[in-house]
Amino acid sequence: MEILLLHPGGLGDIILSLPAIALLRSVLPSARLTIAGNVDHLAPIISGYAERVVSLSTLPLHRLYVGEELPREDVAFWRSFGKIVSWTGSADPEFAEKLRKIHPDVCVARWRPDPKEDRHVSRLFVDSLDLGFPPEKSVSPARILLDPATRKEGHQWLLDHGWNGRDSLIALHPGAGSESKRWPLLRFVGLARHLALQKDRKLLIIEGPAERGLTAQIGQALAESRAIPVESVNSDLLAAVIEQCGTFIGNDSGVAHLAAALEVACIVLFGPTLPQHWAPLGENVVVLRNTHGCEACRTGRGAHNCLGNISIDEVLQVLHQ
Repeated sequence: MEILLLHPGGLGDIILSLPAIALLRSVLPSARLTIAGNVDHLAPIISGYAERVVSLSTLPLHRLYVGEELPREDVAFWRSFGKIVSWTGSADPEFAEKLRKIHPDVCVARWRPDPKEDRHVSRLFVDSLDLGFPPEKSVSPARILLDPATRKEGHQWLLDHGWNGRDSLIALHPGAGSESKRWPLLRFVGLARHLALQKDRKLLIIEGPAERGLTAQIGQALAESRAIPVESVNSDLLAAVIEQCGTFIGNDSGVAHLAAALEVACIVLFGPTLPQHWAPLGENVVVLRNTHGCEACRTGRGAHNCLGNISIDEVLQVLHQ
């Protein structure tokens, strides 16, 4: 059976769906899975979960949202799969109705939590498949397995950028998708300065596309030999570089989920988002969050200041446990 999964989410969302995809594979072991989503995000994490990835934007989705009759080639495309799971379109009744009308085995499901939702997003993905997963059983964290060539590329990249192959590596990720989810930059600078005091340690300062310049600002506060900036690298290389680290410290972001799924010990700093919904899954993940005095967290109005409640000493205390 050919199964098509439609996934509109970002890197962290995709990683949180991997336990559900693994469950689907266990129930239908002979099936071939195609995941349609952001190919850049899917590339480094999908090994062992799907046979093929395609860009969601290349599929004829738009005509499912409008009232016109689908052309024959669209119908033939959707029917070429034995089963379709769509994690997009659940809020649009017409989308779901049209897809179900032309295909006998379609699941159009919601996975983004509402504020009153008790379940973790990974559980929402699992439950959306309706495969009889016991409600009392916890969802196992996803494991990302890099191929040897990618792992070797990451190791060589680090050597080429100043790592001696022996110093311990700590990854710092000061970015996040929105400014309200970022720990104050001066805290990251202070943390980096403290961590750089240990001579047999190297810091990786990871920059994402939404926070250009943050890496440079932290790097300027350190001796050049103490940090390696990780800027504008593809997702495969980023995963291979992070896998070499002993610890990851960063905000609630897709990169934090990537580190957790690579089984790197993680300290993740949460602000306005709820860890009970969005915390990375992993045995070595510690979440820090303190909403005391944050009016925005209490009422939903105004600017969030909750991340400022987390001190450098708190992070160091967890690191040294």
